[in-house]
Amino acid sequence: ANDEWEKILRDVRPHCKAAGIAETKDNIKAHFVHRVRENLHIVLAMSPVGSAFRVRCRMFPSLINCCTTDWYDKWPAEALQSVSHQFFSPLELGEHRDTILPGLCDMASAIHSSVGAMAERFYAEQKRRFYVTPKSFLELIALYLGALDEKRAEMDVGISRLSIGTKKLNETNEMVQNMQEELAALQPELEKKSAETNVLIEQVTKDSQAAAEKKAKVAVEEAAVKKTAEEVQAQADEAQADLDAAMPALAAAVDALKSLNKNDITEIKGFKSPPPLVMKVMEAVCILLGAKPDWDSAKKVLGDTQFLQKLMDYDKDNIAPAAIKKILAYYDDPEFQPEVVAKVSKAATSLCMWVRAMKVYDEVAKVVEPKRQALASSTAMLEAEKAKLKKVQDELSAVIANVEQLQKTCDEAVAEKQRLEEAADTTSKRLVRAGKLTGGLADEGVRWTATVGELNIERVNLIGNVFLSAAFIAYLGFFTAPYRKLLVDDWIEQCREMQIPTSDSYSLVRSMGEPVKIREWNIWGLPVDEYSTENGILATKGKRWPLAIDPQGQANKWIRAMEQRNSSRSVKGNDATILRTLENAIRMGTPVVLEDVGEELDPSLEPVLQKQIFKQGGRSLIRVGDSDVDYNEAFRFYMTTKLPNPHYLPEVCIKVTLINFTVTLEGLEDQLLGLVVREERPDLERTKNDLVVSLAADKKQLQELEDKILRLLSASEGNILDDEVLIDTLSDSKVTSGVIQGRVKEAEETEAQINETRLGYKPAATRGSILYFTIADLGNIGEMYQFSLDYFNELFLVCIQKSDKSPELDARLSNIMEYASLTIYNNVSRGLFGEHKITFSFMMATAIMRQRGDISDVEWALFLMGAGIVDEATLPARPAHAEPDQWTLICTISQRVEALHEFARSYGASPAEWQALTDAEQPWGALLPATFAGLSSWHRLLVMKCFRPEKLIECVGEFIAVEMGRAYIEQLPLDLHVVFPDAQPHTPLVFVLSAGADPMSTIIRYATDVDYLKRMHAISLGQGQGPIAAQLIKDACASGDWIVLQNCHLAKSWMPKLEKIVESFSGNASIHPSFRLWLTSMPAKYFPVPVLQASVKMTFEPPKGLRANLKGTWATVTDKQWDGCSKPLEWRKLLFGVAFFHAVVQERRKFGPLGWNIRYEFNGTDLEMSMETLRMFLDEQEVIPWAALLYVTGQINYGGRVTDDWDRRNLMVALRRFYRPEVLEDGFPFAPAGTPAASTYYSIAEGGLQAVRDWVDGLPYDDPVTVFGLHPNAKITFERQETDKLLATVTAIQPRLGGGGDGLSEEETVVALAEKLKAEVPELLLEENAGAGTFALNEKGELNSLQIVLLAEMGRFNKLLRRVSGSLADLGKAIKGLITMSADLDAMYGAMLKNQVPLLWAKVSYPSLKPLSSWFKDLQERVRFMRGWLAAGVSGMACYSLPAFFFPQGFMTGILQMHARRYSIPIDSLSFSYEIRTEETAAACAAPPEDGVYIDGFFLDGARWDREKRQLADSRPTVMYDTLPVIHFVPTPHFERSEKDYECPLYKTAVRAGVLSTTGQSTNFVVAVDMPTDRDPDYWVAMGTAMLCALAS
Repeated sequence: ANDEWEKILRDVRPHCKAAGIAETKDNIKAHFVHRVRENLHIVLAMSPVGSAFRVRCRMFPSLINCCTTDWYDKWPAEALQSVSHQFFSPLELGEHRDTILPGLCDMASAIHSSVGAMAERFYAEQKRRFYVTPKSFLELIALYLGALDEKRAEMDVGISRLSIGTKKLNETNEMVQNMQEELAALQPELEKKSAETNVLIEQVTKDSQAAAEKKAKVAVEEAAVKKTAEEVQAQADEAQADLDAAMPALAAAVDALKSLNKNDITEIKGFKSPPPLVMKVMEAVCILLGAKPDWDSAKKVLGDTQFLQKLMDYDKDNIAPAAIKKILAYYDDPEFQPEVVAKVSKAATSLCMWVRAMKVYDEVAKVVEPKRQALASSTAMLEAEKAKLKKVQDELSAVIANVEQLQKTCDEAVAEKQRLEEAADTTSKRLVRAGKLTGGLADEGVRWTATVGELNIERVNLIGNVFLSAAFIAYLGFFTAPYRKLLVDDWIEQCREMQIPTSDSYSLVRSMGEPVKIREWNIWGLPVDEYSTENGILATKGKRWPLAIDPQGQANKWIRAMEQRNSSRSVKGNDATILRTLENAIRMGTPVVLEDVGEELDPSLEPVLQKQIFKQGGRSLIRVGDSDVDYNEAFRFYMTTKLPNPHYLPEVCIKVTLINFTVTLEGLEDQLLGLVVREERPDLERTKNDLVVSLAADKKQLQELEDKILRLLSASEGNILDDEVLIDTLSDSKVTSGVIQGRVKEAEETEAQINETRLGYKPAATRGSILYFTIADLGNIGEMYQFSLDYFNELFLVCIQKSDKSPELDARLSNIMEYASLTIYNNVSRGLFGEHKITFSFMMATAIMRQRGDISDVEWALFLMGAGIVDEATLPARPAHAEPDQWTLICTISQRVEALHEFARSYGASPAEWQALTDAEQPWGALLPATFAGLSSWHRLLVMKCFRPEKLIECVGEFIAVEMGRAYIEQLPLDLHVVFPDAQPHTPLVFVLSAGADPMSTIIRYATDVDYLKRMHAISLGQGQGPIAAQLIKDACASGDWIVLQNCHLAKSWMPKLEKIVESFSGNASIHPSFRLWLTSMPAKYFPVPVLQASVKMTFEPPKGLRANLKGTWATVTDKQWDGCSKPLEWRKLLFGVAFFHAVVQERRKFGPLGWNIRYEFNGTDLEMSMETLRMFLDEQEVIPWAALLYVTGQINYGGRVTDDWDRRNLMVALRRFYRPEVLEDGFPFAPAGTPAASTYYSIAEGGLQAVRDWVDGLPYDDPVTVFGLHPNAKITFERQETDKLLATVTAIQPRLGGGGDGLSEEETVVALAEKLKAEVPELLLEENAGAGTFALNEKGELNSLQIVLLAEMGRFNKLLRRVSGSLADLGKAIKGLITMSADLDAMYGAMLKNQVPLLWAKVSYPSLKPLSSWFKDLQERVRFMRGWLAAGVSGMACYSLPAFFFPQGFMTGILQMHARRYSIPIDSLSFSYEIRTEETAAACAAPPEDGVYIDGFFLDGARWDREKRQLADSRPTVMYDTLPVIHFVPTPHFERSEKDYECPLYKTAVRAGVLSTTGQSTNFVVAVDMPTDRDPDYWVAMGTAMLCALAS
């Protein structure tokens, strides 16, 4: 901004001036920029974890080019040890410090390294990523130092209290004997002292009486003297009062005289003829001074230098009466007043006042004088009386002193007697109190003594225990219980090796837990298992704020309950008011729970997470948002996430304490046990819960009482036996403690009895726990498979309530378990896609069996992963009839599974006994050799894996049926009439869709059935539809309508809003009871998990399997539809046929390219339209229009989706089997005649709608491939894919049994592979390497068509080779950091790790499905062929490899052009005819043909070539592909293909699908080859027979 620039210019100007630079604006700016460039240092710290850093470097190359990159690797062991040594050195480590200190430093380093290694293993086995950073190491140190001091102080207090308590008890025991001896010695002395004291008391009493008499006499005399004194005093007071009356006037006169000075006197003296008043005043003064009362005398008097002093010293007590008499004349004169005289003279005024004062005083003195004389007489008499009284008093004092001395002696004697009595009494009381103390606390003393010894040992062990606890808190929160145990056990062992003191039975709970507090946690909802208790300690003891991984919400509930008393606040991760809530909470010191946080934390939380508290003006502040907030130390911050497996990057890990609160099997089992017992024995559970609360309270009170006893003992001073209050308190506390202990013991016995009774119900709780964890694992299979623990608990409770009752406990438990298993399976499976339902059933069955011990871990691993790496040299010799992998697995099973230890010997010696199993179409029911007839279903399944892996899915289904029941393998059709009652106004109904599925017709049909269609509102989400949908929901909540939000996956940005809306439903009483929210969505990771967990989920997909598909179709057909046509017989037959056709076209998709080249999403709408078309034609036409039916149904209703002409041919072939007159006949087969399926799948006779449904129910679960027109090999391919998928799915959610090792890193692997491939890249195809006649010109001086094709192919191959070679070189440089890792190179890096062809190569390559290793070999083979052609030329090529071409169509066009020019035939009249030769390979072709070309390298899929009959034939069992002999491509004018031949399409790859090109054909399609056959070509169309240029392997 301009103002900022102005400030910069102003500040920089002096520097420019000093540097001698002209001070222009441009110069100053340039100088500023130069200084910044020279002096500004920017440090960018970025984590290399994840893709963010790599992407930033790619987007901003200057980060690499313009920065100095400094990689900070992991701290080496030396650094860890050095840092820890610096912090641990000041610690007090006891006498073995020299051993312990190095051990601690080494252990700190070892712990850090071991956690890093375990984190890698944790990721390899559990797919949970956790990062170990130096921050955790520093937290370990900080936690250790703080906790060690805290624990030592706490233990020292405990040891001190216990020691003092023990000491006091011991001292008391020692004092008891001494006190008894003292009490016996005191008795004689006490008696002697009593006698002496009595004599003294008598003497004192006698002398006291005499003194009292004397004292009475003296008192009378004292009273008389006192009375006289009072009278004298009254006289004196009266005289003094009279005298005091004259004193003010006298004082005033004196003051007036003092105010006169020489000038004042001179003034009066200066009067020659004084004024009358002055004269009167002077006359009066002269009279009093004894002079003549005239002016002359007055002047003389005034002239006396001592005049004023004489007046002041005047003897006023002896004024002559004559003078007073004369004065009266003046005194009474009205003018002789000071006020009047003052008008004449100031000096005269003062003299006037003096004269008047003398007259007044004289009057008073005359009255006072007699009184004075009387007072003097009285005073003399009083003195005499006082002297007399003093003498008497002195005599009395002597008497009293004597009595007091006697009394003192007596008192001392009495005191000694009392002391002895008190000593005796104290000793007696002490003995009583000692009895109380020692008797009441005797057992405690023994226990305290033992405890002190234990605590002293434990205090030493604190060094190791607290160290392990600090490491546990700093590092292990993210790990699950087994991994924590592995690490802690390893640490304990290392501590012992390094001689670090550690308890033998160390555990975090014992070391850092407080039993009373843990009990409270359990009451507040923390599960009782040790793992959860550890998590509670981690959440409350860590230095960093806790972030709980809490998919089941248990941590959230516990934290809320725990902090409820502190007025905690809860906010969501996406809440806009987070900062405001935090500000208020930090200020008030209230806890905050931040819920549903994602994988990234809001940067605005950084100061709170890092606890960036600073001091300002004596206040503790923290910056939240834009404001500084006072920090209250009571503030607590908790975070929880519902993500089951979040990936927190290191920058998050260093800020929080990650705690894995995922529910454990034991914890959930206890919860469910409570649920079962609460329903079955509510009295028992109520008593149990009351006991838990009362036990917690009693044990807390016991602890408080013991603390109180020890505290009082510790605080007591002096002899404890003298503190009666203390002894009584201790006694009362002990009595109370005894009562409580009795109550606790009784409660514990009752609790044990209750627990024993409760354990009877444990099997049901165990089953529930197994079911929940099986369900929880589904979340690892699909992101939409989210089920909350609350949902499961509610469902399990319903199962308990609805299952059959029984008085027998075993029968009742069996009913609960069976009903719960099936109900939960049905509720959960309806939210699973079909391919995962059997996976879920299998996981349920095996989890139950594994818990029972029917399946060992070894057997489980063998089933999922096979034999693994086995040294074949150690195995018995493989018989010829056994495949290598099969024999390895059989031998491994024989060695490791006791029930099958004879397996290998039996199969090796008697293969014929196993032949029935090998050949059986349904192997599960095949007979096994007699030795193995009694195998369990699980061991039979292991056998099936060895012999019939392709049938494993089928066998798994049978296994589930045996162990669980057939209901667990049936896929019930979706029935909204059954599902809808499970939904509530606050519970959404969610349809999880597969591609092409649309549940709207089903929803509309249900809404119509319940007469709610008019009140249902549907909206398809997309851009801008969110606010509209929100308003619709708001209105519907009030009105009770239904809202259908379609395609939620298209509104990613609106999903958080949807989550808030659904969350607002909970607890909202204003929602209309009829309101329902329907949601449809494809699987999406961003779909809100809370919505999924709170919803009723249903998957909507085309049914899997003909039976399920047909059941789904016929479940939706109503009686009205069934009877809704004018031609009922034809209608019902053809309706059945088109429904069967719909099932067939859908089920063919599972066979991949053999079924359809492209996977079309045929759905229920296609069938509904075809049914309506059928009804319309039947109603409107007298004769069934078969051609019209075929065209409209095949080409329009279904064919409208089909984009591949060969698929369209396939579709019409399938439809023709169901839309033909023969279908109207009963029993017409829908499968090829002669196959077993023909007798199973046929046109049924008329029998009503229910009869059709019953017939469908009777169909086999397993579809024979012949009903689709396919070869059994197609089923093998499909079954192997399904088996691999099942095993891979189940294996993926299991903890890995291994991982890690000393192999190469990813980078090393890629570098090595890149260097290897680079060395093997073929040389470029260069024209200079061509043979002599390869590019020879024709007679016109031109190159022929094939030469041009060769040049074009060379160009394509050279482009590919350059790309391969160049990119491999660049990748090596990029990995080394020499060049920037571009997006293409980054993708190439990832592809090479996965053995995939990099997209960078695929863009310029030929189509291929091969993995990288096979693709590279194929590239070498193709280049080798091209190099051979380049060397030999056209004339030298006897046979070509069409699969080697980039563009085989160009080659064939070139052949046609060459032929056209050779024979001067129009090229548009030419096409190929084909002859399949006897030569098997190009090497067998000696010379090229006269016309056309020989081509080899083709494969046949879906059929084989019969070399004898030279025609197509069915594939041999288990042989998936057949090679074709050399084919002669013959250019033929106006060629007309034979209708008897099969027009076989040729594709470049086995995937067959491609992009529709401008020619109307797929880019994957090459040409159609006519192949001889003795069957109807439609047979091969249905079989999916095709030729391929290349396979996928």
